[in-house]
Amino acid sequence: MSEHVQIQTYATCTQQTLQEVLQRYQNVIAHLRCDDPQALAWISQIEWPTTDDDTFGDIYAAPFRLTTDQKQGIDCIGMSISFYTRLAVPSIETLPTWIGFNLLFDAQSLRQEHTSAYTAEAGVIIWHIMSDLAKSFREIGVYFTDSWQDNLSWRVLSEDVGDPWSFDLAIFPRTQAKHFAVVPSGFQGTLVENDFCFAQENRWVTLPWQTDNS
Repeated sequence: MSEHVQIQTYATCTQQTLQEVLQRYQNVIAHLRCDDPQALAWISQIEWPTTDDDTFGDIYAAPFRLTTDQKQGIDCIGMSISFYTRLAVPSIETLPTWIGFNLLFDAQSLRQEHTSAYTAEAGVIIWHIMSDLAKSFREIGVYFTDSWQDNLSWRVLSEDVGDPWSFDLAIFPRTQAKHFAVVPSGFQGTLVENDFCFAQENRWVTLPWQTDNS
């Protein structure tokens, strides 16, 4: 199986608020001109878990395309929605308090040939998708991660322990600034309205916000 990367965002959730949270995510994906109506319908069909098997959520395992306001498009290889407890151990005894949303991409299709760095074109599209999500999901931000970084920043921010710098690109609200007070070597950052943005410099041919023409 080819290596995948993902755009991840999260929201606290209860059984009563589930549909509102799903609707928010569906609205963003629709705004990004998702070309697959079934993918949009699938989001609204996610149900609150009733058994241990349900607590991991579900995967939409079909490709679809998103297009930003700048008319730039990107192919997703799938989408997943997962439930987590605060300790990241799903169980029906401890009802999920977080819901996670993943947009999945083939990593190699986004990278400069023969390198691990993402192209400038991929960077600007990913940047716009993440910016759209960050407007609607304000709790802990939006993260672009590889398979090794999957969920690690969320676990740090939701549990308030550990190192949160497990991402290639992130947009997070200033309310989370205390977790990112010491910037590691190799990261570059910028400010956008009420958000901080950071990227691992060596993972991008051009830092994503530097190619933003909006």
